[in-house]
Amino acid sequence: MKSLVTFESVTTLSQLMIPKRVPNDGIVSYADQYTHINAIIDAIHEPVLILNNDLTIQSANKVFLKKFKMTKDKASGRNLADLTDRSSQMEYLIKKLRKLSRNNSSFEELELTYRFRRAGEKTLLINAKRIAYGNKNSDIIFLSIQDITQRRLIERQKDDFVGYITHELKTPITSSSVFIQLLQGYHEKTGDKKSQFLLTKVAGELERLTKLLNSFTHVYKAQTGMLELQKETIDLYELVRETVEMFQYTTTTHTISIEGTLTKPLFADKERVRQVIINLLINAIKYSPNSDTIVVKLQEETKKVIVSVRDFGPGIPKEAQTKIFERFFRIRSGQSYSAKGLGLGLYISTEIIKAHKGKLRVESSEGKGSTFSFSLPLKM
Repeated sequence: MKSLVTFESVTTLSQLMIPKRVPNDGIVSYADQYTHINAIIDAIHEPVLILNNDLTIQSANKVFLKKFKMTKDKASGRNLADLTDRSSQMEYLIKKLRKLSRNNSSFEELELTYRFRRAGEKTLLINAKRIAYGNKNSDIIFLSIQDITQRRLIERQKDDFVGYITHELKTPITSSSVFIQLLQGYHEKTGDKKSQFLLTKVAGELERLTKLLNSFTHVYKAQTGMLELQKETIDLYELVRETVEMFQYTTTTHTISIEGTLTKPLFADKERVRQVIINLLINAIKYSPNSDTIVVKLQEETKKVIVSVRDFGPGIPKEAQTKIFERFFRIRSGQSYSAKGLGLGLYISTEIIKAHKGKLRVESSEGKGSTFSFSLPLKM
């Protein structure tokens, strides 16, 4: 969810904030400027600050004062850097704001968590834009703040709930699997074909449930920072070759080829990296039903290795490419994207690659297919 004050609305506000009558010398008086601004920002239903180029607070709307338990006298005329205790996140915010004062730029949805003296700990999304008045001394920085503390708390509670449920379900699912295997062995001896058929179906559904449970477990660990890596020195080329070979045996619809080679050893979690390769291959097959070719390309650079999986399917719409790595996101437009799934594979893969301090990205053009690539640093 984005802040209610978007940069489109900030641009409109900036036009409103500039007084219609400008003195002959071209310099907007502070009195006219901030009387005009105060009337506008008090009508905004979220915390707003107006800063000058030195980051001194010129105006604070009523919502800001109420949310952060401050008075107008306490806020106005104070430098933002002096208004709070220093922390690494607050220092980062100050640095970005000072950069704004040197050029006509902006930033959006900077998230930080900070413990305020009176308001307590809050998680905030901050949008900022420098508004030029034609004279550098009169320019201002418009700062809008969205309090997402409650939203983040609810997300943590949801993640904890998922973690609890997945943990509790593991035992009965494991027990059921053992009982089914025993029954399958018994009915195989008796020759009861119907029972064998039904038990095979049950075993298949239980395996599907287990995979689903494992996906939720991976998501929970990724969200709570509990995604542990068991790193070892691995031969990434051999890992890719083995995984591709396994898929080639199981698919009758696609030919998977490998281009390039890797010679340098990699220090990584072998099974986690294998999981990423598997997810990318599954997606390549799933989302290119009318194609029969998948290309896995390997590249080795000075400081990193790159593994790419290219399909020749319908491609991904541009507007979806920035969202495709989010939890539960699935493309809905068109029959080409009717493949079943929860939209967790790419999210989990992204978190695994992030944990290795690498990057996962996509390049795609509609009608020309997609290429998913992940890079891993050689030294970690």
